[in-house]
Amino acid sequence: MTHDEPNHTRPRHLVWTSTVLLVLTLAALGVSAAPDDEARAAANGRLATRALVESQRVMQGWLARRDAVSGLLPHRGVFLGSQPDPSWVVANTAADLYPFMVMAARLTEPAAYHGTMLDILRQETLRTTRVGRLSDDVKAGNGGFLRPSVDMDAIIFGSSEYMKDGLIPLTELFGDTPWYHRMEGIATDIVAQAPYQTSRGRLPARTTEINGNMLQVLSRLYHRTGNPAYLAQVLAIADFYFLDMLPTTGGLPADRWDVAARKPLTTRFVLSDHGNEIVGGLAEAFVLASHARPDKAAQYRPAFIGMIDRLLAVGLNGDGLWHHDIDIVTGQPIAPRHAHCWGYMFNAVYTAYMATGEPRFKAAVDRALATVTEKPDYLFDTTPPVAWWSADSYSDAIESALVLMNRVPQEGLPARIDEATRQMLDRVRPDGIVEDWHGDGNVIRTALMYAMWKSQGARLEPWNRRVHLGAVREGDRALFSVTAEAPWSGVVRLDHPRHRDHLHLPINYPRLNEWPEWFTVEHDRRYLLTVGSAAPVERLGAELVQGVPLSLKAGETVRLTVADGGAAPYGK
Repeated sequence: MTHDEPNHTRPRHLVWTSTVLLVLTLAALGVSAAPDDEARAAANGRLATRALVESQRVMQGWLARRDAVSGLLPHRGVFLGSQPDPSWVVANTAADLYPFMVMAARLTEPAAYHGTMLDILRQETLRTTRVGRLSDDVKAGNGGFLRPSVDMDAIIFGSSEYMKDGLIPLTELFGDTPWYHRMEGIATDIVAQAPYQTSRGRLPARTTEINGNMLQVLSRLYHRTGNPAYLAQVLAIADFYFLDMLPTTGGLPADRWDVAARKPLTTRFVLSDHGNEIVGGLAEAFVLASHARPDKAAQYRPAFIGMIDRLLAVGLNGDGLWHHDIDIVTGQPIAPRHAHCWGYMFNAVYTAYMATGEPRFKAAVDRALATVTEKPDYLFDTTPPVAWWSADSYSDAIESALVLMNRVPQEGLPARIDEATRQMLDRVRPDGIVEDWHGDGNVIRTALMYAMWKSQGARLEPWNRRVHLGAVREGDRALFSVTAEAPWSGVVRLDHPRHRDHLHLPINYPRLNEWPEWFTVEHDRRYLLTVGSAAPVERLGAELVQGVPLSLKAGETVRLTVADGGAAPYGK
């Protein structure tokens, strides 16, 4: 089978029917939807539906494997020749699989979200917490912890991964949920348990991955909560890297650091995941300091700019994308391959551009997106060793493109993303399993991100796999298309600035594990709206977020255009 051939029969519900049209347009401005926009929106609806259907199928495939005793999810089945592992592994099962199943349930199967997913959260909390609210790996059934004694490095690593990869994106997407409060408890206890004493304060770890995880999580949590303990921990980690480590390592972070001897334990730095987290974390710390502690931002600025410049000087291959890893002393690449999650570091580069105004940082991102458009293997690399972890590699690469394209449109890139996503979704097996390991969760994540792009952030409630919602945007106007293959009544809910409303971020910088915002409405702003041939009506953004009510017959289509009404109410 080639990668161009689906490995299962496409569901019949993805075949579209001819439709009757109902249009929500900006008639007040004399704007009507162009036929090509209508066709594009309708086509995007098909693509969004398929992504949502496959997300639900993967979720259901893994729910079928829940442990009969504990109710938890396994680590993996048979993957790359390994034996099945029924254990719940915090850094993998909890971080990369379970939270994205929660998100898929919320969007496609609310009964599972309110039932099964909460049950797993309860069992996870009761069975895996070992030091305060920090979790450790557990065996299947009632087998207890995998490690016979407490290993704080392992516990902090797993718990930091659970927050950074799973709980933070869940919170950005949905706001205040039980999973948000689970994250707050974990974050508070990691700060309290931070084991490594330095002259800058206590650190959670001596590795770039864990410290980077914590910078990302705590920066966002501080914006949301104002908790001074979170700010203090962010500043302690940032002080350590910006003021102590980077000046002694040529501007590049070392993967592992001997805290007592104050020197690197290795000269390797990983520009892919499991290492590059520190660069994104330091970028977020700089943004936080710029708003909460400008005196610290002034201290950090030379080292921050120097780090980004040094990375761009020695970290890029001939195509302008990242090597997998480099030696921080020689600046030479180590492994002869690129970083599959190439966008993660470019998120930090673009954040540096937003925070400092240095145009060379944006130019580096422009070049990377042009390269990916020209050479789509960077989106779907089928060569080993990247292809060995293909579900994870493809999903991370597509995620990279979606996050950056949200800020930097690149002609031709959308079609490349469409094709790469099709190939990724074609790998979902008839039983809903992709590759039989926890990386399958990242397929759910990226499929949901892709569906949100195709619908411009709007969603149907209730969702139905036989009702298709797609959209296109032009400036401050978005055209939505809804087609029902079966009778359906519900609402179309528009998106809002979640980075501000859910996380209270001061700017919408690109960040790891975010959910890009496409077409959003302000709660207190006026918008103009027309349904079919009816006269235009004025609605508040808050009403559009709550949902535009619709009722469709089988074979009917609603095409919706929403546009800015030009002013906020009440003289705002």
